[in-house]
Amino acid sequence: MLNRMKDPSLDPRPHLPLRPVAFAVLAALAPRPRPGIEILDDVNRTAAGHRLLGPGTLYRLMRELRQEGLIARSPAPKTVQDERQTYHALTRLGEAVLAAEIARLQRTLALAAGVTSPTPR
Repeated sequence: MLNRMKDPSLDPRPHLPLRPVAFAVLAALAPRPRPGIEILDDVNRTAAGHRLLGPGTLYRLMRELRQEGLIARSPAPKTVQDERQTYHALTRLGEAVLAAEIARLQRTLALAAGVTSPTPR
């Protein structure tokens, strides 16, 4: 396994913490490259009954994530009939940032699990 900390270009720390919508987009891309409409549907399906992202917000966010080097355009799978769709995938940096954010959130949840309810005054 690659030791990401030895390669400064893969250091996730400058990108943390992620905004919730950026985290959701990176998580949606973790399994495989996808077109924007699938990312949008996936993110909104996980948003507890309300729409988290609209198309304009998603594509603006994806442009930012591309500029940061976290995602990149990807060739469409050979099984795709409609070549007009643009696919996106995580970059190695995007994978490192997603893993680091998941670890950060797990530490935060562990901390919260140890917190007791404050006593009313």
